[in-house]
Amino acid sequence: MSLVIHQYAFGDAGTFTAEQETVGEPGPGEVRLRQRAVGVNYIDLAFRSGAVGGGGFPVTIGLEAAGDVEAVGSGVTAFNVGDRVTYTSAPGANAEKRLIQASSLLRLPDGITYEQGAAMTAKGLTAGALITKAYPVGEGDVILVHAAAGGVGSLLIRWAKAAGAVVIGTVGSTAKTAAAEANGADHVYALDSGQDVVAEIQRITGGRGVDAVFDGVGRDTVGLSLRAVTENGTVVLFGASSGQPTVDEELVSRRGITLSRPSLDSLVPGHDERQSLADELFGLVVSGDLGETVVTTYPLTDIARAHRDLESRRTTGSLVLTV
Repeated sequence: MSLVIHQYAFGDAGTFTAEQETVGEPGPGEVRLRQRAVGVNYIDLAFRSGAVGGGGFPVTIGLEAAGDVEAVGSGVTAFNVGDRVTYTSAPGANAEKRLIQASSLLRLPDGITYEQGAAMTAKGLTAGALITKAYPVGEGDVILVHAAAGGVGSLLIRWAKAAGAVVIGTVGSTAKTAAAEANGADHVYALDSGQDVVAEIQRITGGRGVDAVFDGVGRDTVGLSLRAVTENGTVVLFGASSGQPTVDEELVSRRGITLSRPSLDSLVPGHDERQSLADELFGLVVSGDLGETVVTTYPLTDIARAHRDLESRRTTGSLVLTV
């Protein structure tokens, strides 16, 4: 039997139900995982509410987890029983055990904990793809990162600093300023402080603006992003934690802004390429170049509290459900 978190209706965090169910043997190309840690991400809130996804009930949401291969189906040659693995973008993660396509799995090195794997596979691959492909950050670039104390924001800052960039960060509240500074941001501004962030960026850059903006917040920050970037600069919209952004297309055209809306799948489409990026990511973690992985853990059965904390933006770093 396996603990699994079901929903029988879309809605708020009160719609989760913990139940026991039998997980069968893996079919061709599948493995059965004994999961140890499950990531909680902003996209999960949209799946929970029914804003994205759908399908028949009961439904189990969650896209990211780490654990051990418990059984392998026919045709699976890349993994063996006992292998430590992680994955992202595979719905159904909120469970103790599950069946999953072997092609969805990435190897988890011994130097990375299950909690780290569940906390940073999606965020780390996203940050790595954004910083190396969506806008390749290099020595001397000045960039703006929103949600600079969050999971992706933290990794973007550290990766960009390793590449030699100057990083300006924003956070939602003054309480998160210290966390963003600890991530290595050169300048940090709290959006609830009343400061004119665009004016500050103009001062720092000598009136030029930043070369690129990495915006995973969306509706609440897109206007700031478009005003903070330099003429002919790049704004990368990769998330919408505050809601879908409304873009001033006339401003984009007039200032010659390159507006990018990439996804992880579009930036890193192949499994081998994704495993290579994961190897680079976990290597940087083990070496300490990406700093400490800040993780807040909850038992899987306490998923409702984790979702409420994430929605309230009371959290710093990554949220993980332990199994």
